[in-house]
Amino acid sequence: MARNIKHVGQLTNTGRRCVVVFREIPNEPDNCLIVDTDALQDWMHDDVINSVESQGAQQSANFYEYAQRAVFTDGSNMLQAMHARKLLVKVPTSLVKMTPNNTDSIMLDELNRLVREQNGDKPAIQPVKDPNLLNVAGKDVTEAVSEYVEPKATTADATPTDADLAKSFLSQAETFEAEAQNLREQAYEMDPSLKPRRGRPAKQTA
Repeated sequence: MARNIKHVGQLTNTGRRCVVVFREIPNEPDNCLIVDTDALQDWMHDDVINSVESQGAQQSANFYEYAQRAVFTDGSNMLQAMHARKLLVKVPTSLVKMTPNNTDSIMLDELNRLVREQNGDKPAIQPVKDPNLLNVAGKDVTEAVSEYVEPKATTADATPTDADLAKSFLSQAETFEAEAQNLREQAYEMDPSLKPRRGRPAKQTA
């Protein structure tokens, strides 16, 4: 008998595969946050899927509960990295079909309804107060997700200034530079001969 895998599903409107990170959004039980696994880089896709299939994730009611203490291959916290890279996508629970195996499926809104009935109508996302657990940007995970879904405007018209755009571009550049450096180090570990060698400066002739 095939093993059932929690947290994996498919978007019914596009057919794309996904991992459901938050089965519900605070104060928005009809919406969830997913990661489009078909859109991930190969190494990140493998890390997410391996984490989903782990015993810890399968014992968690929500994948975020495991992701907040898991790490990617590059050493970054999984939940924080997905949040920072804006990989968490808000979609209606009615568009997500959970696929625990190759033969069975259930719509996420129906699954959430059944879980609520079993849990006495408790919300899917419980505040995380344990300081020993990693969270999103140093905040309680419920607070952070609420801010991600409904970001607060910094100005009356929420129009970004040139300074805001410049900071955003620099932040993206730093992310790409860090990822590029990580890929270089992985390449050097796989084939040390590729690593540049520091040679002695050539002697200058008069």
